[in-house]
Amino acid sequence: MTKFKSTKTVFVEINNGSNLNFTEVDQAELPDLERNSVLIQVKACSLSSWLHCCGNVGKDPATEVLCQAIGKIGGNPNKSCKLPAGQDIAGVVKAVGEDVTTLAKGDYVVGIIPLDYGQSGCADFVVLQEFDVVHIPDGVSFVDAAGCVGDAVKAYIALHYMGRLGGSDDTVLVLNGATSLGSTLLQLAHHWGARVMTSCSSNDEKTYIQSLGVPLLQVVELNEKNQSLKAACNAETGNLGVNIIIDTIASLPTQMDSNIIEEEKVEPLVRPTKHDIISCLAVGGRWVTCEPNLQLDPPNSKLLFLRCASVGFLCEQAWMLSHAQQGRYQHILMDIMRKVGTGIIRPNIHHTVTFDGVKDALKHLPKIRVGKVVLTL
Repeated sequence: MTKFKSTKTVFVEINNGSNLNFTEVDQAELPDLERNSVLIQVKACSLSSWLHCCGNVGKDPATEVLCQAIGKIGGNPNKSCKLPAGQDIAGVVKAVGEDVTTLAKGDYVVGIIPLDYGQSGCADFVVLQEFDVVHIPDGVSFVDAAGCVGDAVKAYIALHYMGRLGGSDDTVLVLNGATSLGSTLLQLAHHWGARVMTSCSSNDEKTYIQSLGVPLLQVVELNEKNQSLKAACNAETGNLGVNIIIDTIASLPTQMDSNIIEEEKVEPLVRPTKHDIISCLAVGGRWVTCEPNLQLDPPNSKLLFLRCASVGFLCEQAWMLSHAQQGRYQHILMDIMRKVGTGIIRPNIHHTVTFDGVKDALKHLPKIRVGKVVLTL
C-alpha cells in the first residue's frame, strides 16, 4: 500500500448544529492506495448544491440529515462532522492498485465521492475505488463531466428506479425545471419518451427552459399571482393527472436564502402546497421528493390513498453507500457518460472558479439556481 498526500483541500465542518465552517487543509493525508484503488488528480469538481444553507444547519433538513448520516458512519453522532465541499469530480488517473483491471494510468475519468470516504473533491488528489469512476468520452471536457454527473445520477434514479418511467404513456411533471437537476430531468424524461411539463419561478427561468430544445407540454410560471399548477396539469392530461411528479426543491428557503434574495434581488421560489402536488397526480401516480422532512396531514394522506398513489424519497447518497446497488450504480454512470458524449444530456455550467475562490463561491450558492458552479484545478 502506498501513501499519498493532497497538498490542499476544502471541507465543510459542522459542530453540533452550529454554523457551517469552510475549512481549508494544506496537507490532507489521503487513504492508502489499496489493491482496488485508483489515485486521481482532480481537474474539475462541482460544488455541492445541497450546501446552500450557510446559516444554522438545523434550518436546512437536507444538510441536517447528511450530518446525521456521516456521524453514524463515523461512529461519532454527537461530534463534529466534515462534509465534502464537492463530491462530483473529473480528472486523470495517476496510479492504480495491483488488482485494477478497467483503468490505467493516464485515463480520463469521472465519478462521485461517497460520503463515507472522508474526502472532498475540492482537492488536488483523491483516492477512490475502481468502480466509483468511469471513463470520460472523447470530446467531453472535465468541467462538463464533473458539472453534470451528480445531477444526472439523481435524475436517473428518480425517473427510472423510483418513478418507474414507462415511456410515451407517462406524463412527467418536474417542479422547478430551471435548476441543474431540473433541466437534466427534463432532458432524460424526454429522451425516454415521456410527455413532460415543468414549472418555473420567473421569465428568465422560463426562457432558459425553452432554450433547452426539449418539447414540453407546458411551462407553468408559478409566482405570488399565479399558483395554478393543478389547472395546468388537468388541461394537459384531460383531467387524468400526471403519472410522475419530481419535486426538486429540497426545502423551503432558509433565513440565509431570504437575505440573499433581498440583497441580490433574486426571484423567490414558489413551491406548490402538498395538497396541490397530490391533486396533480393520476391514479397510481408517483411523487418523488427531495424533502427529507416531509409530513403529510391526514387529509393529504387520504387523498393519496384515494388515488392509489405513492411517495418516494430521493436520496442519491444512499445508492453510493449501498453495496447492494453497486452494480446498478456503475451502469448508471456509464450510461450517463454515453448520453453526455452524444449530446442527449447537455450540461449547464454557470461559471467556474479557482481554488482560491471556492469559499466565496460556496457562500453565494443560494442565488445560483440555473447551472452549476465548478472548481477547476
